[in-house]
Order: sequence, then C-alpha cells, then structure tokens
Amino acid sequence: MVIWLFSHKWRVSLLMSKLEEFHSMFYPRSVAVVGVSTNPQGWGGHAFIRRLKKVGFPGDIYAVNPKATNEVHGVKAYPSVKDIPVPPDMVIVSVPARRVPEVLEDCIAAGVKNVHIFSSGFSETQEEEGRQLEARIVEIIKRGNLRVVGPNCMGLYVPASKFTAWGAPPKGVGNMAFISQSGGHGEILSRYAQELGIYFSKIISFGNARGLQALDFLEYLAEDPDTGIIGMYLEGMSDGNRFTRLVKEINRTKPVIIWKGGLTESGARAAASHTASMAGEARIWDAFFAQTGAIRVNSLEEMADVALLFLHLKPFRGRRVLLLGGGGGNAVAMADICSRDGLTVPTLAEDTRRQLAEFIPLAGNSIRNPLDVWLVQHNLEMFRRCIEIAAADPAIDLIIADRYPHDDDMDDDGPPNFAEQSQRVDEFIVEFAKNNPFGKPLVVAVNAPTNDPNGVKAAAELRLKFALAGVPAYQSQASATRALSRFIGYHEFLAKTQEVGAEPTLASCCRS
Repeated sequence: MVIWLFSHKWRVSLLMSKLEEFHSMFYPRSVAVVGVSTNPQGWGGHAFIRRLKKVGFPGDIYAVNPKATNEVHGVKAYPSVKDIPVPPDMVIVSVPARRVPEVLEDCIAAGVKNVHIFSSGFSETQEEEGRQLEARIVEIIKRGNLRVVGPNCMGLYVPASKFTAWGAPPKGVGNMAFISQSGGHGEILSRYAQELGIYFSKIISFGNARGLQALDFLEYLAEDPDTGIIGMYLEGMSDGNRFTRLVKEINRTKPVIIWKGGLTESGARAAASHTASMAGEARIWDAFFAQTGAIRVNSLEEMADVALLFLHLKPFRGRRVLLLGGGGGNAVAMADICSRDGLTVPTLAEDTRRQLAEFIPLAGNSIRNPLDVWLVQHNLEMFRRCIEIAAADPAIDLIIADRYPHDDDMDDDGPPNFAEQSQRVDEFIVEFAKNNPFGKPLVVAVNAPTNDPNGVKAAAELRLKFALAGVPAYQSQASATRALSRFIGYHEFLAKTQEVGAEPTLASCCRS
C-alpha cells in the first residue's frame, strides 16, 4: 500500500506538471506562422493567419517569410523565427517538407518550445526520402526538447483561447475533447457536433506523431478541468499496454469514445498511406474494448450521438424502452431497431393500457408498446396524459419519442394552427424530460423525408432546438437506440468493475 501511494502521488505530480507544461500550447499568448506566402490564394500559412484574425485571437500574430520586409496579410513579418524579438508561445510550420528541419533548428535557436508541423511529405508517403526527412526531424525534436504536434496534421483547436486556426468557427466552449489522427475528421466533427449543440474544450489533430504522442495528449486531457468527455479517432497505436492502462483508468470518471480506423485490409492500407500507422488486428482491439470499457463507435456521427447522452442524461442502466410514435409500420420498425441494439420493448401493464384506452380509440391506434398513437402527436393535453400514464408503468426504464417537423402548409388535412399545436407539444417534451417525476430519461427521434430539402432543414433545426434545451435528439430511431445502447453499456461496465473500497482513481485524487 505504501508503495502504491508513493507511485500514485508521483504520477499525480507528473500529470499536474504536464498541465502546466502544455498550458502555453493550448493557451498561447503569441503565434508565429512560418511559410506565409504573399499570394492569398490556396491553403497555406496565410490561411492560418487569416483564420486567427477572423475568430479574434487576442494574442500577437507574426508571419515568417524569408523575403519579408514589413507586413504580410496585415501582421508583422520577419525573415525567420530567430528574428522575432520575443520567442512566440507557438510556431506553426507550413513549408515544404525539406525545409522543416531548418525551421526546427531556428526554433531551438530562438528558445521556442511549442511547434505545430502542418507540413506533410514524410513517412506517410512511404518513400525513402520522406522516411529520412522524418528521422531527421525526430532527432532535432529530441535534441531541442521541443513539444511538437505532427507532422502532417492540423494541430490544435481551442475555443476558450480562440486558438482556432482551422475547423468550424466555435459557437461556444464545451467540455468535449477530441484527439484525432486525421485532421479532416477533426474539421468535420467540429462542424457536425456544433449543429447538435456539442461544443469543444479542445480538438487535437496529431498526424504522424513524431513529437508528442496521442498518449501525451490523453494524459493531459485526463486532468484537464475543462474536459469531461474524450473522443478519439485512431489509426494505430505504438504502445498498446500503456494505452490500455491509461484508457481503463480515465474511463472510470471521463467517458472515452473511440473510433478505430483501419481494421479491414483496405482500411489498414489506407491508414499506412495516411499517417504511416500500423493499424493492428481486429481481435486485439476487441480485447482492448472489453478490458477498458471504452465506448466503441464506427463514425463521427455515432461519436456525436453518444456524446449527446453524456452531456444531457444522468446514468441509468435499464434497457426497457417505451416507444411513442405514430404509424403502424413505423412502430414495427422501431421495435425491430431496439431489439437489434439490445434494448427491449415490453408490453405495457393491463392497468396502463386500461387508462390509455379511456381516451385513445383502439381503431387506428395501438396502446401496447410501441404506442402507435398518431392521434395525440399534435394535441398537448392528450399527449401529456398519454406519456404520463405510460411512463409511470414499472416495466419502463426510458422513453424514445418520435417527432416530425410540421408547419401549417405541410398537412392540408390537419387541424387549424397545426404547427402551433406541434410546437406546444415539443415544448412540453422538453419540460417533461427535465422534470418528469419518474426519473426516466427521454430522447427524441426527429424524422423527415430525405427527398424534401425543406423537411430536412426543418428536422435539423428541431433537433438543435431540443439539444440546446438539454434533450438529446437524433435524426432517426436507429441512431437514438444505438447511442442509448452504448451509453447504457458504459454504465453497466462501470457497475461491474466497481469494487467496494477500491483504490481512488488518479482523476479523483487530483480533484480532491
């Protein structure tokens, strides 16, 4: 026990020092961009500068161009990093691969510690020249004790410090972090997730990882007070044992959601050419997920879907779901979807059905579960009565409500003020989800015909409206049930592995 306490305190101290060490990377007071062309077209160093200025980065921005005389793109320019009077907190390198070693040497000479190498053309090319260049920059990084992100990556995205030189303009600061071997995935998730009301603490695109490794960032995020959920996209991992231990520990207090790419033969080949990664065998990753309890997803959309639940729902473990929708065929499809994802759709108790039958005619409706009750979907009082009775059934653990965006022009046969009545039901759903007396979580599936652009837009707006109000909302029943199954599975795993009197986790010790 004494040995464990000593080791534990040492690791806590180590990670706390990493928080301090990495602070200037994620919250830089000044940024220099090397490789800024005077040509404003295309993607290059000037794009980083343009974006930093657009999002209102509050620190100093410098351009580095060997031919610079005064200013480039409205910021002070210097011929090299060494010529900047005060060493910048972060240097972004956007030059041809062959010039990267020279820039790194300049950073060492200038006393710079934090470097993001955007440049590509290294081992990911699978060419000897690229491998030799990469080996050379690794030697320089080690010799200069540089903190390097990359090469071949988009780098860091930190809404709190407005250090967001790429990705979607941040709409807010959240508590989800994303570590990605793919810059493109980071870009896409920054856009997609924000449309669901998911905002980020950090996004880290690390590419070939010849400086800082994914595990370095994972250790940082484990103790980052601004991060509560960690997502990862990985193509390969160099230290599987360390990774497994770390994820298993972090996952106890911060859910870790992982999309592992390159598990097929074709995907593995693509990973090798993308970031020079060895993808690993599927059976090894199966064992990893079984041991750590990390949440496995297969797309960025699934990652965001699961994150929504962690943002808005308290832990629960039951898998018995009440399906509240309309349309007989749709009800059958919803029940099938739930069963495939490990959720059950129990028949409601006889007394529950008796109460529902008092105001819902059996002709054209079903009150067994799924509740095929189109009649109540746009009648607030009937909807309220229906869901309160059904949710009280002891056989029910959670609720999925099916909703459709409507306006008065979308249903000529509907009642007067159709859209207004629908909106009142939606507002009640939000209130019920937050304050229902049964403590049973509710999520919404918002559907729209995929061939109707106006309907698709209206559905997206309604999903965001629910999400911003704290109710997880999905584009289909399938995405809702899949996310719920993973969320429940995470808490089931924690319950199984939790031991009475277990040693405190690293994260809990650091917060105490």
